Amino acid sequence: MNTEPVPHKTRSVTQEAFASFLSWLSPNPDQAAREYLGVRSKLVRFFVHKGCAHAEELADQTLDRAALIAHNEPGKYVNPLALCCGVGRRVWLEYLREDAPATLETEDVSAPPIPPADFSEQEATCLGSCLERLSARDRDLITQYHQFQGSQKIEKRKQLADVYGGLNKLRITAHRIRVRLHSCISGCVQQFAN
Repeated sequence: MNTEPVPHKTRSVTQEAFASFLSWLSPNPDQAAREYLGVRSKLVRFFVHKGCAHAEELADQTLDRAALIAHNEPGKYVNPLALCCGVGRRVWLEYLREDAPATLETEDVSAPPIPPADFSEQEATCLGSCLERLSARDRDLITQYHQFQGSQKIEKRKQLADVYGGLNKLRITAHRIRVRLHSCISGCVQQFAN
């Protein structure tokens, strides 16, 4: 079973191509390393801002592609950040087009759980609205993650862990989705209050 969150559609970067990319970033090796880490950090923030669950992997994939482009066409691009951002946008669009894994059973997914009694009507409305804003894959994951109780919950999370690359990765992904939902709900409730 393939548990990779993002398929790698590029050839692997050779040591020569990577060295060429670093020297393109800066002729000074120390400065090139700082530039590389700075661009990677910006790409990770870009993917996190776009709501991608696997931001670091997408940033690495972007840098691999940019390294190959810079190595194969060294004189064509003069701005490393612009090239990396352009490639990052393409990687993000591909991420959006990715379908949910075929092993996810969506036919038995019920409506999101009923909010606790201490939820206000506005919070419940905001929860529904914020769930709709999530990608279908993230919405399915978070609703399935919180769907059951007891042994059924444990069993469901084991199944999801198999699909999403392990229990730790599943927990991190679910946590990131919850953080986005919490932020969205808080902002929505504040709009109701005004």
